Amino acid sequence: MSVNPPVVALVFGSVTPLQGDVAELRVHLGCTREVSSFEVVLQNWDGKYSPNGATPISVGLDGSISVGRGASCPLLMTCRVESVKYESTPVESYVRVSGRCWGERLFRRVVTKTYENKKGEEIVKDLVDYYVGLSHNRDGIELVEATDTTYTRLAYENTPVIDILRYVADSADKAGVIGYDFRVAPDGKFEFFPRNTKTSVVSLAERIEHSAYTRDVIRVRNRVTVYGAADKSVPADKDAWTESLSPADGAWTATSGTVSFDTTAKVKGAGSVKTYAQNLNYASCLFTLNAGKEVDTALYPTLNLWLNRETGFNGNVTLTLFDTADRSAGHEFTVGHEKWFQKQVQVGAAGADAWQVDSSFDWSSVKKVRVACWFNGASTGAFWVDSLFFGGRRYSAVAEDAGSQAAYGLRELVEVDEELWSDAECAGRAEALLANQKAPAESLTIRSTVLDYGSSPILAGDKVHVALPNEGVDADFRVLSAEYNVDAATQTLETVLELGRETPLLADYVYALRSKTDSLSRYKVART
Repeated sequence: MSVNPPVVALVFGSVTPLQGDVAELRVHLGCTREVSSFEVVLQNWDGKYSPNGATPISVGLDGSISVGRGASCPLLMTCRVESVKYESTPVESYVRVSGRCWGERLFRRVVTKTYENKKGEEIVKDLVDYYVGLSHNRDGIELVEATDTTYTRLAYENTPVIDILRYVADSADKAGVIGYDFRVAPDGKFEFFPRNTKTSVVSLAERIEHSAYTRDVIRVRNRVTVYGAADKSVPADKDAWTESLSPADGAWTATSGTVSFDTTAKVKGAGSVKTYAQNLNYASCLFTLNAGKEVDTALYPTLNLWLNRETGFNGNVTLTLFDTADRSAGHEFTVGHEKWFQKQVQVGAAGADAWQVDSSFDWSSVKKVRVACWFNGASTGAFWVDSLFFGGRRYSAVAEDAGSQAAYGLRELVEVDEELWSDAECAGRAEALLANQKAPAESLTIRSTVLDYGSSPILAGDKVHVALPNEGVDADFRVLSAEYNVDAATQTLETVLELGRETPLLADYVYALRSKTDSLSRYKVART
């Protein structure tokens, strides 16, 4: 198959090396995971590219690299020289020039800033405009494409720009699919776009001279456990136990004074539980859980309640837990008057130091909760309890695929995602991750010295179609990297493409996930 020889056009600052001086050239185009880079070896006749030469090349120069065939020599990279190395023998002299595309600017700056209620594209534009200094507009067209994701709060301190960009790219979604790519295009413009939406116009048909196709199970995960925010509670409705004297899970009684349901004093809901004592030393109420409703504080390590007391009490409060054998654990604290105060206290073995605990008290089977407010001697007064619950457990879900486990063995993944606020949301995320990772990844390396891409080089992040009948491959692949190698001695231009193919990571709401706003817009917070 006859093809035109390679043509090369290089510019470094005001220096334009002759094509005849190019001995070797490698241009590596990257995307998202890496930026593009280059290395060129030039014949350094008479030291003309040396510091004291006629046309010296020095570090820090901006430049451009164009590579093609025949009359077509399209731009591959707008670059910056980062290294110059001189190599000499008695009869030969070379200079090796290397560097990266303007994407190297993404690594220069760190960010201390908080983004609140910002769309993904707004964050990206802010970073590129104020920290990087790259244009993202070409002929009036915005190159940072919109996302469907709003980030509730992202707080950063001395964080590299590239790390924030990668987080947004990996977590933002568009039209139900998670994942964006970003790259610095050949003309130096910054592009941010949904994965697999840039299709190369170049046909690879009958142009592939060598291929290496791989399916591997390294990425396979067929049992996925997802944990959400540590906000799961019993009862699930955090106000349910104080919405009547006989809620579904138990009943309120008085152990000193009388109890009633008061609709006039409350923090939330319809009312609160009121305890009134007349001419007594203290007032006390007791919530007793029904059989089978006992609380395991290893799972729910926080006890929460709101308390409001009248001025007759001295402010001392005793909180007592009873297990199924009536063994007790007591905790004392003080509270102000005529105002609602929230009390949260750690429970369970991890929080036992804050309690006076009977021997053999069973933290895994809490049956009763008693609240007592004290007077200084005999007196009269009332206090109110609202929103009593045990909390602090993470929402969670597990998804697994028996077929994948049978084929590849049990391979597990655990993810903690603070943005998920129900078991249903965790289930949606787990199903999405399972669908994405239960099958082996496909990777493909192809090489060609006869590929002619005309004026449209294949770029990292592009989508290309590959058909390899012997390997059973006939599918679209994403270009992970593209490399163009020019060898002057053999007058060849070799194109090497690293390709990847994986199942799209579907956005959570495809699995009926809804955000806290019950909207299809999904709100995210930064993972810790």
